[in-house]
Amino acid sequence: MKQFLTPEDINFLEEKLKASSPDPWSVLENDSVDAVWVVPSVEGNPIALFDYRSRKQNGADAHFVASARNYFGVMIEEIKNLRKRILELIQSNNVEVQKRLDLQTELNELKKILRQSNEAN
Repeated sequence: MKQFLTPEDINFLEEKLKASSPDPWSVLENDSVDAVWVVPSVEGNPIALFDYRSRKQNGADAHFVASARNYFGVMIEEIKNLRKRILELIQSNNVEVQKRLDLQTELNELKKILRQSNEAN
């Protein structure tokens, strides 16, 4: 299993998200059967059936799938925004480091001039 998402992975996931049925998805349960369905609220017809496990497990799995679909786009945008912010912070830090290096160089030059001036006197 991957430990991080590449930009290509994110593009792939966005394509899968766009191709899927529109959200919000919800779960349709019936207490008299173990089967549980995932339903896109827009169309109302089931798109997934969970029926190979216990009713409790089927319900948990169906709620996970529906919740994942409902928040997937938000999570992708959050990842993109956080990565953008990290890049901005790195660039800002690089600018700050360069300023400090420039100041240190200038300070070293001034010290050199001061030393030469003191040696001349």
